[in-house]
Amino acid sequence: MPIYGSVYPYRSVICKNMNMKVILLKEVPKLGKTGDVKSVSDGYGRNFLLPQGLAELATDSKLASLDRRMAERVNHDERERKQYETLAAKLGEIVLSFTVKVGEKGQAFGSVTREDIIGALKTRGIAIERGWIELEHGIKAVGEQTLTVAFPHNVIGHVKIAIAAAKGRESRK
Repeated sequence: MPIYGSVYPYRSVICKNMNMKVILLKEVPKLGKTGDVKSVSDGYGRNFLLPQGLAELATDSKLASLDRRMAERVNHDERERKQYETLAAKLGEIVLSFTVKVGEKGQAFGSVTREDIIGALKTRGIAIERGWIELEHGIKAVGEQTLTVAFPHNVIGHVKIAIAAAKGRESRK
């Protein structure tokens, strides 16, 4: 005998406000981030989260698997953090030297950009990503400057940049 008002035979008409537990596979605004276990209404879970691939049902085996994955992630993040701290310490010992053409009035014709800094670091065996260097515009000032490098996991490093004026040709008179 079918139960009217319910798609699933194991649900009764009386229990309309049941909740289901889900594990979020992706970050969902106003709900949680990846790996969170949340209790959501049946309709929200069944009609939106599960079909969109944003969540999966939280069964005992999946919760145990999630615990293992989270422990592995914590270990991985800790190893990665130590690598970035070592890299930040290496950067603190380095001074990168660049030359820029300068006009008669002391105006720089070129600038030192992120790409120049990344290239100079690569020649020294250090690979960093472009977005980690906190530099709004190219550096045109002659002299020494310290740039901040923001690594993942809130690790901050500093690299010294020395910019010298290139000797240009004599001005024509």
